[in-house]
Amino acid sequence: MRAFKFSLESVLILRIREEDVAKDSYAEAVAFYNRTMLSLNEGLGDLEQLQETLSEKRQGVSKKDDQLMFLQAIRQQRSFCDTLTQRLARAQQLQDLRFRLWMEARSKTQMLEKLKERHKQRYDAEVQRIEEKAVDDLVSARWGSGRREFEFSF
Repeated sequence: MRAFKFSLESVLILRIREEDVAKDSYAEAVAFYNRTMLSLNEGLGDLEQLQETLSEKRQGVSKKDDQLMFLQAIRQQRSFCDTLTQRLARAQQLQDLRFRLWMEARSKTQMLEKLKERHKQRYDAEVQRIEEKAVDDLVSARWGSGRREFEFSF
């Protein structure tokens, strides 16, 4: 009997490649989200430091210009943190979208893998049936020839 060959093997290979691309794309989205989260945390830390410094300057003796400079820096840092918060929300949306795309690609690949497995099981069952038939034929032939020899010996 000829060797097992899955007729949709090329499609399965294509789907596996598509799944790998989708998985890599998702990994990039996760990395972007993590980088953005790290930047936001650093920005919030810097904002907190600026506010503490301004508070210290207000309690001590400092010039009005110094305080105005810190107020401006705080406004800029808040604006930067707001921008990072928006970027983080978009990164989360991108991460969710790419995860769904990866799962869709995975389900398509799994369907073909299950189909291949069923075809392989059918093929294996057919091979086993043919082998059993060959053994049965061999046993029948030996039993029949042994019986004829026994009949001729009398």
